[in-house]
Amino acid sequence: MRERIGLFMYGWRLFVLFLLSAATFSYAMFQGGFVSWFLFFAFLPFVLYAFMFAFYPLTKITAERQLTRKQLKAGGQLNAVITIKRKFPFPLMFMIVEDCLPDSLLKNGNQDGAKQFLFPWFQKEIRMAYTLDSVPRGDHRLTAVRIRTGDPLGLLEKEFYLELESSFFVLPSYQEIAYHAKSGSFDDQSGHVSDLQRKDSTLASGIREYQPGDRFAWVDWKTSARRNQLMTKEFEQTKGHDLLIFMDQSPSEAFEDIVTFTASIARAALRTGTNTGLVSSGKERAVFPARHGEDHLGKMFRYLAIVDCDAAYPFYKLLESELNLPDMRKAMKYVVTSRITIELTQALSHVSRENPPVVFLVKEKGGALSHEENAAVEHLNTRGIEVAVVFDGRFSQFFAKAR
Repeated sequence: MRERIGLFMYGWRLFVLFLLSAATFSYAMFQGGFVSWFLFFAFLPFVLYAFMFAFYPLTKITAERQLTRKQLKAGGQLNAVITIKRKFPFPLMFMIVEDCLPDSLLKNGNQDGAKQFLFPWFQKEIRMAYTLDSVPRGDHRLTAVRIRTGDPLGLLEKEFYLELESSFFVLPSYQEIAYHAKSGSFDDQSGHVSDLQRKDSTLASGIREYQPGDRFAWVDWKTSARRNQLMTKEFEQTKGHDLLIFMDQSPSEAFEDIVTFTASIARAALRTGTNTGLVSSGKERAVFPARHGEDHLGKMFRYLAIVDCDAAYPFYKLLESELNLPDMRKAMKYVVTSRITIELTQALSHVSRENPPVVFLVKEKGGALSHEENAAVEHLNTRGIEVAVVFDGRFSQFFAKAR
């Protein structure tokens, strides 16, 4: 229906243009004189251009989009170049080119940069470069480019969409945090070592094939040379050094800060060699077992890039079902949330005091604790559960205090 209305309006404008041409010609014929013929000949070029423009096919135009990067960090810049090509250099006096951005990219007001007013005239190749600032995290897909042009009088306009698919991935932002794991004993000996030593070469217990995410420092070069393939050392695992992060996906204004804080902790812990896992629940439950390596960090970051505050049930129910499991007792547990409710306080209070979790209460800029939250924090502290309140995105400062 909309296409029919558009065709009708386009035909009506052509008819109006024909009437104006006939009117100026009739005026010159019947009135005569310099002024009347001057008006007709002055109007004639615009009429001829409009009729030629009416039959100029925009569908013959092609375009390509080039992105400087396919993967970047949230808050970074994305540079894009759209190149429009056409075979016949018909003089187009103006052209409005707009890269149709998805809703996921419009959160930070990036729409203006992807729309430009150009003057191609006889150019066969037209380039439009633009920059998107503060790109939000997510899996973003660009699908089309819209082109609008018309005649100088504004009587005729044409609009055409070019399907042009491109995609890029924006990982969550993070801050540098100094993570120091607690010590623990090895399976085959008493005594204690720092977590930085858990992958020391003197503690190797075996050899296996190289896997993505293994560090090159773990490669056994002599064995690799004999077998003609990369082999890495296997190491003894320490007890009680695993870190599990529970992230709250309930709707919250501080959710972006929660994601950034979670990504910062995971990255810092994995860089020290700590086995790190993530448990979260939105529309679907997501569990990343405690592991190590760059490949494991990449999987968690890709999940954090697309996660949304769409929890299907309250956060405290997730903690009730997970925190009291036998495997959880010896692991470090971090709970990242933006609010502490009565139900959440009760769920945390029932956790074993042998190795209680650490709660990070992340507040948005300008946020403050309510009276109920202050009371809940005091209650949890009396139960031996540490609560660190994080304000204004100053993660490293408050994380250091909590540790």
